[in-house]
Amino acid sequence: MALPLVGHAETEQLTTIVVEGSGSRPGTFALAPDSSGFKDTAALLERVPGANVNRNGPLTGIPQYRGMFGNRVNVEIDGANIKEAGPNSMDTALSHIPAVLTESLTVYRGIAPVSSGIDTIGGTMKVKTKKGHFAETEDDIVSEGAVSSGFSSVDKGYFVSGFTSLANENHKLHVGVSKEEGNDYRYKEREGKKVIPTEYDRRGLIAGYSYQRNGHELSFNYTDNDTRNTGSPALPMDIVYIKSHIYNLDYNWDLGQGYELKTKFFYQNSDHLMDNNTLRVPKPNGSDRLMDNTTNVQGGGWDIALSMPLLSGDFTTGFTGDTSRHNSNIHMNAAMAPGAMPMDIYTQNFNDVERSRYSFFGEWKGEVANKLNAELGARLTYTNSDAGDVSTTMMPLKPFANDFNSKGHNKDFVDVDLTAILRYVMRDDLDFELGFARKNRAPSYQELYLWSPAEATSGLADGRSYLGNLELDMEHAYQFEFGMDWHTDEAYLAPRAFVHYVNDYIQGTPSSVMRTQTSCPTSNSCPVLQFENIEALLYGIDLELGYIFTDWVRFDAGLNYVGGNRLDGPEGNLYRIAPLNGRMQLTFNYSGFTTSIEGILYAEQKNVASYNNEQSTPGYEIMNLRASYEAFDGFTFGTGIENVLDSTNLNHLGGYYRPNAATDAGNGVTTGDRIPMQGRNYYATVSYQW
Repeated sequence: MALPLVGHAETEQLTTIVVEGSGSRPGTFALAPDSSGFKDTAALLERVPGANVNRNGPLTGIPQYRGMFGNRVNVEIDGANIKEAGPNSMDTALSHIPAVLTESLTVYRGIAPVSSGIDTIGGTMKVKTKKGHFAETEDDIVSEGAVSSGFSSVDKGYFVSGFTSLANENHKLHVGVSKEEGNDYRYKEREGKKVIPTEYDRRGLIAGYSYQRNGHELSFNYTDNDTRNTGSPALPMDIVYIKSHIYNLDYNWDLGQGYELKTKFFYQNSDHLMDNNTLRVPKPNGSDRLMDNTTNVQGGGWDIALSMPLLSGDFTTGFTGDTSRHNSNIHMNAAMAPGAMPMDIYTQNFNDVERSRYSFFGEWKGEVANKLNAELGARLTYTNSDAGDVSTTMMPLKPFANDFNSKGHNKDFVDVDLTAILRYVMRDDLDFELGFARKNRAPSYQELYLWSPAEATSGLADGRSYLGNLELDMEHAYQFEFGMDWHTDEAYLAPRAFVHYVNDYIQGTPSSVMRTQTSCPTSNSCPVLQFENIEALLYGIDLELGYIFTDWVRFDAGLNYVGGNRLDGPEGNLYRIAPLNGRMQLTFNYSGFTTSIEGILYAEQKNVASYNNEQSTPGYEIMNLRASYEAFDGFTFGTGIENVLDSTNLNHLGGYYRPNAATDAGNGVTTGDRIPMQGRNYYATVSYQW
């Protein structure tokens, strides 16, 4: 079964389909970007039912799915669960692969199967990079490729990319490169007002070799991410560089008669430097010292799975795991303090932090009765975390370091994920799905080992200082979902309702250790928050629908609503929950020419987290116009206008402006303000693929 194909020939060109087959199931959405101007693959999520993006910078998009974000969402790139080098998630997993080098982004709608990865409490997203295809016969040699380029006016940005593969029946080589660069974007195109710093500069490289014969396939792949000066105005510092290297080794063996072995191994080494003075101006009175943070992560992992026929379906069992080591060293220079002698201060933010996960799973999918299919899964996971002792030359922090060093840092967590999903095919055009799951998540290393008040919080971007907690328990979520899919040749409607009760949800609450932080961008007084376990409830509905009027005209739309509440202690709303939102698009496609008008609507968000001093945001509407023309086979021009009315809008998931007023002087954005979104943007693209 597949819903009608939705194609948009535009800068944000996507193909939205529901896939059924090997490695996927009904309810799996696959998005295939064309040569687009997307700065990171996370931007594709804004078209997925239930998904959104926490936007901390032009390349720093943190996936959100049904109110959960950060490491609650399992993100894999070519089967590798990439670890972020930065403790504030500047180098999010999806930022490692530009959209122009992405073959597909797969999102499991609703309850993610246990086979999709570890810690899938917030769902699973999988990126597949471009690799090309083998020739189908022995004598054939197949060459595939694409080149593309584009320009956007709002930031005077551009991208160029190229990809090619060469293959016969047994051997395949591929290589792809990309370059994206842009200046600070304007949020009022007519007045030229900018948000500083939002410039970006990234280079990407993918390369690989594959060999196949007689049911065996062996692949070696390499991914390189070279990001240079790039702003993240919702965070205390900006990206100076990210240098990430990922190596993949895959081996698949088709044993015949429905038996198949799939193995994936990866190694990662990423270096990251951030500071508060390359792209922004420190405060002249010394309250913001010159600061930089040098971080590194090294790690690797594996995923071994064996599939076989069993009873009336298929059974998959496997062993998954990964391990990583994190270091973060902060350097501060107090030379900006008036009348003070220059002084260097050093702090080990995280020292020799190790996190390892070992996991076994089993999953069965098949028909249990006439028209009734089931998916049953279980996964057992053991997580071990440890950290070395820390040190600092900052006198006020020495008691915190001594207290942390006096405690045991080794922590063990064991959990069992369970899933049960039933799908009933009532008619050829109508089916229903009912799902139950118990999902778990072990605390992140930041939640455990953040020993001094700081904002190293995996990109929460609330302007608050946090303390870790060595006594945290695991999160346990009990998930329920009900949905339907109605689809004909002309129309489709697919709503889903969900409720997630999360016991021991990890959330910052006012700390008794340190009452207030020294400065707070969103309030005159902010208590330091410490990670604690609370009870939480997430609930909502998401849907997509569409109708094909003629062979040339179609309409598509989507709607998302999420609510999140704390159930124990002081009742309140959970932090950074997207407001009610939707989008609709009318598309005309005839003889190689495609044009569309798109409307994006966000309601106001008043349900904010008081303990984060979260600010409410007004609603907004955006209109986009897009067009493209395929002049001849494979050669396409694209153009369009985004935010046609040049309205000034505030994204509730976009964070607060953190640089001081001197950084953005004359542009009307001050410290603690909600960061305005991009103003009117004119763009053009050209691409050729063969």
